[in-house]
Amino acid sequence: MPDTTPLMIIVGTLLILLLIQQWLAQVGKRLEAARRMTKAAQGKSKPLLNGLSVTGLDERGISSLRALMKDADSVALATFLAFNRPTVHELDAYLQRLFEQFHNAADAVTAASLPTPPAGMRIEALSPTERNLLLNRDPRQTRHIDRALMARFGGHAFLAHFTLYNSRDSGVALHVPPFDADRKLFEALAKSGIASRGRQIPLQQRLSVLKMQELRQMGKDLKLTQKFTRKADAIEALSQKPGAAVLLSMQYVIDDLFMLNPLDVDPHAIEQEWAWLVACAKLLGSIPPRRAELSSTQAVAKRKSR
Repeated sequence: MPDTTPLMIIVGTLLILLLIQQWLAQVGKRLEAARRMTKAAQGKSKPLLNGLSVTGLDERGISSLRALMKDADSVALATFLAFNRPTVHELDAYLQRLFEQFHNAADAVTAASLPTPPAGMRIEALSPTERNLLLNRDPRQTRHIDRALMARFGGHAFLAHFTLYNSRDSGVALHVPPFDADRKLFEALAKSGIASRGRQIPLQQRLSVLKMQELRQMGKDLKLTQKFTRKADAIEALSQKPGAAVLLSMQYVIDDLFMLNPLDVDPHAIEQEWAWLVACAKLLGSIPPRRAELSSTQAVAKRKSR
């Protein structure tokens, strides 16, 4: 009589795999349903302050936004706006109106000539440069700063990391010793892929940290007979020699070398968008304290809706 044990093992394995597949399908459906419920909840307009409504945030996010507006910390508030991208409807409508009416004559506009912003916001809280930025930037244009980009630039420490990036040239090797004030920022950028570090940097770029005199000495050590008058020529010739990397490591710790990588997005566009977000944050933070709470009518309506 033939042994049916292998067949039974195969059948049993298939049944187990089928059960696992069904379980995973059920879990996936539950997760999708939860995601849709969250999205639907966030899609409803909710009261933010007296005269302002918001979508794109849950109750916890709305509470955080109110607290940041009360603190009037424009950088923290701009970071929140960039990270969460809520829609404050009355503010968005106001910004669109500013752009449509005044962007062709921004230089002739004064604070007194601008329409009154909603909910007691004070346009006077903005500098002339910030006002002109609001007038000349379409609030509906494509935005580049999102959670993914911010995560690569230190998350909630986005401003410090991006400011460092924007102040240096990309594609240029830099020697950043451990005691350098920016060392931790460079290390964070290297971890997120914004910067290359050590051996990740091509040898030609690594050699560029050397001075001309050091390059000439390296040429002598490697028995090169040619005389160098241009740094680029010296780097090109030395990068072809097998011992160049070893000699370089004797002068600089390789992990102290960093190089900022080019971005897919123009850094200037990111810089302008950030400045626009700060201007929006200043408007939200300019609301007088007495208006920085829900009105009693809104509060009652909110309790009844629960």
